[in-house]
Amino acid sequence: MHACPNDCILYRKEYEDSTNCPTCDISRWKEGKNSILKEGVPAKVVWYFPPIPRFKRMFQSHETAKSLTWHAARKSIDGQMSHPADFPSWKLLDDKWPEFGNEPRNLRLALSFDGFNPHSSLSSRYSCWPVILVTYNLPPWLCMKRKFMMLTLLISGPKQPGNDIDVCLEPLIDDLKSLWVLIRGVYDAHNGEYFTLRAALMWTINDFPAYGNLSGCVVKGYKACPICGDDTPSHRLKNGHKICYIGHRKWLPINHPYRRQRAAFNGKPEYGIPPEPLTGEEVLHMVENGDRVCWKKKSIFFDLEYWKSLPVRHALDVMHIEKNICDSIIGTLLEIPGKNKDGIAARLDLLNMGVKTDLQPQYGERRTRLPPGPWNLSRAEKREVCNSLFFLWYEGP
Repeated sequence: MHACPNDCILYRKEYEDSTNCPTCDISRWKEGKNSILKEGVPAKVVWYFPPIPRFKRMFQSHETAKSLTWHAARKSIDGQMSHPADFPSWKLLDDKWPEFGNEPRNLRLALSFDGFNPHSSLSSRYSCWPVILVTYNLPPWLCMKRKFMMLTLLISGPKQPGNDIDVCLEPLIDDLKSLWVLIRGVYDAHNGEYFTLRAALMWTINDFPAYGNLSGCVVKGYKACPICGDDTPSHRLKNGHKICYIGHRKWLPINHPYRRQRAAFNGKPEYGIPPEPLTGEEVLHMVENGDRVCWKKKSIFFDLEYWKSLPVRHALDVMHIEKNICDSIIGTLLEIPGKNKDGIAARLDLLNMGVKTDLQPQYGERRTRLPPGPWNLSRAEKREVCNSLFFLWYEGP
């Protein structure tokens, strides 16, 4: 599908025969040398791969059709969250829409969205954005296999769509609406019968910036916490030139000793209580009534009938939470060049905040010395940490 270079519209439906964008008036066609338009050559393309025909083909395989009802036939239910079928979102769909939950062949989906550089060159600024659907009806050893990860959209570059991703998602949302109503005449090869297929999108999985693009939540600046909102405890570092968020202790139990420790944190005790996350109905009410201090737009996912009722609508992927934070902690403990977060700027910021003033830099004639902090390890301790990490990597999980 042809798209506006500024991501204003897709040239479909009422705009199918248009040659200029009705919003920004930019031509649909690519501009060549001497500003000559190459008529017939689109300036930007969005590739859409409809998921409904592929869902039908999944049920035409006897083995795959049987696996798609694994969640209803499994016997090992031990009270642990080992599959999305154990999650509240899954059970909510069953309870609120029993006609949907009573058919185990109805599909539960997740959507993932991120950018990558197709040219394998770190110096290139070209960014291509795929949108992938995952089917959770399958057992855990199959649902994340490449065979069942369904590419539905491929948004060409060179620029990322950003907050205008909703325009590119329009055809997928239309198909998800159809899947929620019903798709007739789907053949189940395992049971040898035709049935009516329905599907629901349970949540999206992204990194934090992509989460902001899809949900419409502000993820930068002083109000970047999607849970705290207007009450986000933020502080701009004068030397580090970044914004830090220092109110994390309020999520600890009310009698936790860390709440009373002053010197180890920001010099103040913590008596606050954690805020309650906003429900989908509350978010929808805020964005529709113009209360957009912490929201940039109304997400296109609210066009789905069930979206506002889901307790979890967006999830953050594991890599950016666990791996990157672990890299920063290990880089600081082992003082790895380029990975160490403890430097002169960090010590000066601690001094400006009145925290750990005994660790301020000591300026000499030839170089600046940083007094060792409680997180600094000796050479023997660093060797022990490296040996432990090597052992974990060698043995595997």
